[in-house]
Amino acid sequence: GRQLFIYTDGLNEAENRQQEQFGDDRLLEILRAIHYENARQVIEAIEIEVEKHRDGAEPNDDLTMMCIKL
Repeated sequence: GRQLFIYTDGLNEAENRQQEQFGDDRLLEILRAIHYENARQVIEAIEIEVEKHRDGAEPNDDLTMMCIKL
């Protein structure tokens, strides 16, 4: 199925301790790889990946995501 995924720049610009950003390419790779039952699972999977990327670094911006399964 198709999905609409909307997010603020706090997602792709989330930084780790080395100040490396999460990035659009990484986000697209994750979205293409996720096999999901519903939109909530997509959001949860991305939250996990962002936290892994941050590796304990404090958030540098607010982060908002919305996923709608079409």
